Amino acid sequence: MSASFSHPSSVWISSANPARTFPPLTAGLRTDVAIIGGGFTGLTAAWHLAKAGIDCAVIEAHDIGWGASGRNGGMAVLRYKTPWAGLARRHGEEEARHLHGLLLSALDALEEIISDLGIDCGFSRCGHITAANGKSALAMLRADVEWLAAAGDRAPRMLTAGETAELSGTSCYLGAYLDPRAAGIHPLNYARGLAAGLADRGVTLHSGTPASAIQENSHGVSVATPGGTVRAGQLLIATNAYTELFSLGNDLDKRIVPVSTSVITTAPLPPDELHRLLPQGHLVSDTRHLLNYFRIAPGNRMMFGGRGSLTGKESPGVYSGLERKLVETYPSLAGVPIDHRWSGKVAVTLDDFPHAGRLGKRVSFAMGYGGRGVVLTGLLGGMLAALAKGEAVRAGPMHAASFAPIPLHGLRIPAMKAVAGYYRLLDALRL
Repeated sequence: MSASFSHPSSVWISSANPARTFPPLTAGLRTDVAIIGGGFTGLTAAWHLAKAGIDCAVIEAHDIGWGASGRNGGMAVLRYKTPWAGLARRHGEEEARHLHGLLLSALDALEEIISDLGIDCGFSRCGHITAANGKSALAMLRADVEWLAAAGDRAPRMLTAGETAELSGTSCYLGAYLDPRAAGIHPLNYARGLAAGLADRGVTLHSGTPASAIQENSHGVSVATPGGTVRAGQLLIATNAYTELFSLGNDLDKRIVPVSTSVITTAPLPPDELHRLLPQGHLVSDTRHLLNYFRIAPGNRMMFGGRGSLTGKESPGVYSGLERKLVETYPSLAGVPIDHRWSGKVAVTLDDFPHAGRLGKRVSFAMGYGGRGVVLTGLLGGMLAALAKGEAVRAGPMHAASFAPIPLHGLRIPAMKAVAGYYRLLDALRL
């Protein structure tokens, strides 16, 4: 595998199913819908289009699942970044209930895709714990449970501090919110299985095929690549946090801030030790401003993730910081070797929502998942397919109209450093 195709040394690549080979494009290509990006968003859009009998082609600059889709924690959670009660205050009850329904349907759609294509990715509705790091966070989670119950959703429930300690294996938290419907997956196997299933149904895929220029006119769209030009009636851009790697003649890279997240896994643990830590195999993330998340990983390992380098460059200090957090959370893991360390990027937006919409009559995009992409990429991938078919989508606050370039985008790194310092103080004070 060439350097440009190389995946990070993650637990996912070490445990991945064999990858289908998708050769680079070496000649011109015509299709109804062209898709730039071979991650969850682009592949899900292709699945919807293929089901509708629409010819489509996916081009990926690196390898299928090379970006966030193959590096994330594999946690399909049923929460936006903004709390439910906060969404209702900000957007109104009707819109908040619509957003709630979209998220539930998106997780069902993820399960449907896995079943439809027979993808071997360890999908399991093991449930997700949102653990409260402070009293205000605990009150926020209680307000969410109350709002959801009033909306007719009584599946999520609050956990006491004792229940949280029992289910998460740590006494670090004051209580928690449990949604039993959330699911875990092997993200790289999901991406690879989705791509292979699409290819079996006639979808054209080319990896190692970066887009270098886009031209739109009244007759269609052309996408230039090193090996040939792709011509289509519609173009979907699904490059998310890695949009800045390629200049496509638009301002999408200025509408998001790519933020690094880093992950470690322990060496394999004895089954009884792992059972003591996460006895029911829940996924866990906390309410810290610089949050941590953890779960059981392939090979009886504990996975632990958190904020990465603010500059986006690999740093040993990032991983040593995660190791300290891991031991603070689970003191019994002190001295256990760490066998995987890797990083990736998530795309953050100013309003904490992903966005989908049009750049032109024939060009649409979706991006900005903020670390919640396992479910949200499926939701917005479906929206992209609908836009390509000329259908209206009800995206609410995820529409493109409110998604403008971020002011002073070039100063994002010093700004992030200042904000991160403030967040560290709030987290230390447990506010």
